Amino acid sequence: MTDKLHNWWQGLSQRERWLVAVAAMLALAVLLWGLGRPAYAAIVDMENHHRSALEREGRVAAKVRLLAQRPAKSSATIVEAGSIDQFLAQSASEIGLTLDRNEARGSDQATIAIAAARAPVLTDWLASLEGQGFVIDQLTITPAADGTVGLTAELRKGGR
Repeated sequence: MTDKLHNWWQGLSQRERWLVAVAAMLALAVLLWGLGRPAYAAIVDMENHHRSALEREGRVAAKVRLLAQRPAKSSATIVEAGSIDQFLAQSASEIGLTLDRNEARGSDQATIAIAAARAPVLTDWLASLEGQGFVIDQLTITPAADGTVGLTAELRKGGR
């Protein structure tokens, strides 16, 4: 078989060899693209599924914590041990949210901003904060093109 191929190749002129070589490279490129594109799409799809699974896990964990909580003695005693900005940063990071802005305004108020998160995760987190005695004074939620939402909010400890 290789002898036949070698004899065929030797029988070609220089111009024909160049044309066959270019055609072989183009065929190889099409074959690699035909295999690589579905593989890349599968990897992107797996990353999206993984990201949504992490967000679902964060929502479930937040709901489990809410269900496991005992009723608070006082709405203002939950955060007394630390500052409000540290508490908000910790509770957000526990469910996978990143606070892009977290400014304490006195001992019992804070302004926060989140650039991008899934809406159900944000609303569950805000509901858990309200359950822990926080009051949301101002809230702005803006949708993004990629299906996420942004948030800016002013929070304060309840009982004031």
